[in-house]
Amino acid sequence: MGLILRLAQHTGSSPAVIATRMGLTDRVGIHVPAGSILALPPQRLAEAAHVAGLSLSEMENLLLAPLGERYGPLSQAHAPWYGPQLLTNPRRWVNLRSTQFCERCLAGKDNPLGAELGGSWKRHWHLPVVFVCVEHRRTLRRCCPSCGRPAHATRQGLIAHATYEGLHPIQCRAPSIFQTDFRERAVCGAYMTDRSRGRIVAKDRATREESIGVQRRIDALLSPDGPAETLSCGELVSVAQYFMDLRAVTALIYASWPQARPLAATEVLARAIERDAAGRHRSSRGLRSRVMGAPARDYFLAPPATALATGAILGIADRLLRATDSSEERTELVALYRREVEECHALGSRHVKDLGVSPPLSRILGLAPRPRRAATRGASQTPAAEAG
Repeated sequence: MGLILRLAQHTGSSPAVIATRMGLTDRVGIHVPAGSILALPPQRLAEAAHVAGLSLSEMENLLLAPLGERYGPLSQAHAPWYGPQLLTNPRRWVNLRSTQFCERCLAGKDNPLGAELGGSWKRHWHLPVVFVCVEHRRTLRRCCPSCGRPAHATRQGLIAHATYEGLHPIQCRAPSIFQTDFRERAVCGAYMTDRSRGRIVAKDRATREESIGVQRRIDALLSPDGPAETLSCGELVSVAQYFMDLRAVTALIYASWPQARPLAATEVLARAIERDAAGRHRSSRGLRSRVMGAPARDYFLAPPATALATGAILGIADRLLRATDSSEERTELVALYRREVEECHALGSRHVKDLGVSPPLSRILGLAPRPRRAATRGASQTPAAEAG
């Protein structure tokens, strides 16, 4: 997405024209397929790389699917997906139709190209586990500072108002909140770098350092140069599997809250989870009271609602997964599951297993190992680029 926007600005054309030249869509005026951000068939990948002046590997490393080697929710081995529609569900932990951003990174003032086109939109910003810019020590923003719409959110396609020329890559492309005539199709147009002050992680030092430390550990695991395996419940598992376990434990923390409240590193972080968890419990109870058999558990499976809550709950989940056999944290992990299954009933054993937990975590929770589902279609075979 960032490449298309920057090429459009550089050539003085629209993103739709660039996408057409790259072979991502058949004709101008048709939306750029949302699946283009995931994976491309070999022929389209080669065509897009040629037009952009990139190698095949450079082009492929702009897509999200290769992150599946390290990030379980995008993995074909741990969480198979056969198109972008499946990944748009919040419980999949992938921000496909919107993104986060760091205003300092987007300002791009470190080099002449950045000063002209703005900083690049990073693909890791589409992952909910990335919530802090470690370089600038600031939380990632999720919405336009002017109109409040999610960044780059669009109901159809990859880029909103893709036929518009003249919009800078870091300008908001959401429909204007002052729009009165649909035929005008006005856009917000605010720069995402506006009102950038006050985005520090937290005021107190302990909370700030804890959140940044959690992000550093996650960044190290997501890095191509990072370790191939890491500890989960006392055993080495692949990094992709670790993120599946992290998602499952996060769901248990939400569903059984306030059981894990004493495990929060600071009171500020505990309150951040508390606000998020309280809303989820209210929504879950309301849905179950209105619709019998409704999937109220989905409220606990979705990623954290704020950057501060993300750092807080991922920090707890990480400590529980890295705990030794005889530690108090290991006991707490089992207690979270038992409280949820025996008292709250939002997440049953089948739901926890369906989250793709690892064998060591399954054994700790007393679950039978989840049979591995073979992916019948690989990422390169996925018709993602053709999907809307």
